[in-house]
Amino acid sequence: MDININQIIDYYAQATVNFVDIFTNKMEPNLKDIGRTTAPGKCGLVFPLAGRASFSFNGTPYLMEPGMVVHAGPQMPIEIQTIGDKAWEYAVVHYHLPAEEVALYPLATQHFSIKTGEHTKIINLVQQLIESYAMPGSMATFKSKSLFMNLVEAILISAKMKVLDTANEMMEQVIQYIHEHYSKPLSVSKIAQEFGVERRRFAYLFEQHTGMNPSSYLTEYRMRRAKELLQFCDSTVAEIAECVGYVDSFYFSRVFKKSIGMSPTAYRKVMLEEAKYV
Repeated sequence: MDININQIIDYYAQATVNFVDIFTNKMEPNLKDIGRTTAPGKCGLVFPLAGRASFSFNGTPYLMEPGMVVHAGPQMPIEIQTIGDKAWEYAVVHYHLPAEEVALYPLATQHFSIKTGEHTKIINLVQQLIESYAMPGSMATFKSKSLFMNLVEAILISAKMKVLDTANEMMEQVIQYIHEHYSKPLSVSKIAQEFGVERRRFAYLFEQHTGMNPSSYLTEYRMRRAKELLQFCDSTVAEIAECVGYVDSFYFSRVFKKSIGMSPTAYRKVMLEEAKYV
């Protein structure tokens, strides 16, 4: 299940999560583990350490490998099938919420993946938590609690950064798309649909990336191209309007004047006059 990273951050920020335990496991290639369930009364975070496996919770499979974390709720049926010729190694961190909070935070009882990318810090914290949990004494218990919260923080920060990196990569593709298709009838809704993003979310990501809303960016790019055409070719204003994506030349002229401060015809005249003295 895919859950928005902001929802996950809100969950861990508000819920009273308490570290319980941690264990590791290793499965050799071509093995299958069935007939078990996740622990009762505990939530779990599964950390792939090496190899690959199909890890199913409630019948929903996750292709697991380093660079991701999967959350599971209590008493979910599990199936594990190793993939490839390498051993599958993973760690499971258990935590729980107070009984009165479980109903308030549905994510506690759900399974979902968190894509973090391969971060050494996360694996180091998992290893430190394993070592701390194995030690006796109150100080080790306190350290385990602290390491658990540091681990959750590292997961959330890495996941948030990965989302931003993915969004930035997509927005670069959007900009390239605009540059290649500006001469066609385009709208923010059409571009958002082309990239499979909800319109308001798309507009937010685009403005975060460029500092401009997508409509303004498209208009500015079209006006820039129109200025070049007015300066360096003999096409009519109507022809230039069509070249930069405007079927209505009168509307194009209004947009051009609002953007540049003069009409297309006046701009062309000024450019021709300036060219005489170059």
